[in-house]
Amino acid sequence: MTLASSQRKLWLVSLFKHIILRFVCCVFTSWCVVMAPHCIGEDTSPFFPIGIYGVSNVEDLETVHRAGFNCVKGPSNRAFLDKAASLGMRVIASPQSSFDTPEKLKNFHDADSHPALLSWYLVDEPDMHRTPPWKVAMDQRRLKAVPAHSPVSLVLYDGAHSDDYGAIPDILMVDHYPVPWMPLAHFAQHMNWARNAIPQHKPLYGVLQAFNWYYFRDVLPGVTDFRVPTLEELQCMTFMALAEGVDGLIYYTLRSGDWDLLEHPDTWNALQQVIRSVKENEYLLTAERQWWIPAAKVTPFEKRRNAALESSISMTLFKDGDGLKHLLLINTTPHSLTLRIRLPEAAHGWASVFQKDTPFGGFQSENVCLIPFKSYQVRLLKGFEPVTFDLP
Repeated sequence: MTLASSQRKLWLVSLFKHIILRFVCCVFTSWCVVMAPHCIGEDTSPFFPIGIYGVSNVEDLETVHRAGFNCVKGPSNRAFLDKAASLGMRVIASPQSSFDTPEKLKNFHDADSHPALLSWYLVDEPDMHRTPPWKVAMDQRRLKAVPAHSPVSLVLYDGAHSDDYGAIPDILMVDHYPVPWMPLAHFAQHMNWARNAIPQHKPLYGVLQAFNWYYFRDVLPGVTDFRVPTLEELQCMTFMALAEGVDGLIYYTLRSGDWDLLEHPDTWNALQQVIRSVKENEYLLTAERQWWIPAAKVTPFEKRRNAALESSISMTLFKDGDGLKHLLLINTTPHSLTLRIRLPEAAHGWASVFQKDTPFGGFQSENVCLIPFKSYQVRLLKGFEPVTFDLP
């Protein structure tokens, strides 16, 4: 064997070992990325973020924690992260823009390894700002090379752009704030586009509107009927996101510019009520969506489609960890509707709890049920027990 061929053989063996090592590292890193956002500290139970933007002060952490939030978009300084950890909360934080001094690098590594850090917030709405995907990918690689061991997240303003940006971050977030300038049904549409564009194992967070566009009116020229989302709209958007299989709910925002959510007690109280309803039905957060083609009809006939040209009433079948089926029904329109539906498999189990004096009107032949819906109403058939979110 010549010296050249021997060296070539050693080089090939070395290259093969390097490829195998890189593959193992990639698999392990992917597993960590998937699992890390869902665990905190030594607790291995699933972590479902219910968060809010605009929390920049340590004092605000107590306020949002009492309101039911377990996650915030906030700073990465040690005092903030320590306080969040003491409350069992997680933080989505923006990294500093440079690492050109030992002190900056140390601060970054301290935050990166902190148990309260959920992810690094890479960039906000690059699609709206027309930042090309290749540049966002370069920024992500630069952050990982520091190195950043925590997951990296970014938010898009249009779920349709997930095809272009969705492969870049470890966690994809999509915001869509439709009130009052767009139909509410478009919110679910954007979540659906994003969920279908990325792998099922990649976390997707829905970012929901909890503010009045009047405080950012320069972004919406021509719009004049500004208002905050109602309680019904907040509830509808929240459960539409869950129906689309999101892995986190983040609300925008506690504070930004002249907007201060705490100065709008009706909206703040409504948001807390929505968070309570999510937690009361928390099995939906980890339940699996089931394949199901509904046999249903919505009346009045002319209202059977919403503004996204989909069924006016969203119908999603879930199966929880105990194997029980749950049916989430959402009126995605401002109209009063009636749903005539044949319940899914094991319909006799559902039928046993519906009597003729129920508000649903009882069952007709072949387990067909007539269910009335108010504007944006959410109904949940919970196992064998009907649950209705009757909003005041």
